[in-house]
Amino acid sequence: MGGDEQAQALAEQTLRATRERLDGLDSLPTHEHVAVFDTLQQELSGVLGALGQGSQSGR
Repeated sequence: MGGDEQAQALAEQTLRATRERLDGLDSLPTHEHVAVFDTLQQELSGVLGALGQGSQSGR
């Protein structure tokens, strides 16, 4: 699997997992939503950083 294919797979996996976590918010008390959003923001930042590094190393 090439770098572009790995990046695409990571992006799709991340999107799927993020949607599942956001869909689960309805079952949580409102005061717990902030923690979910904070965690998702950190995870998404990490994934974007990894994808950015991967695209720069491929140049």
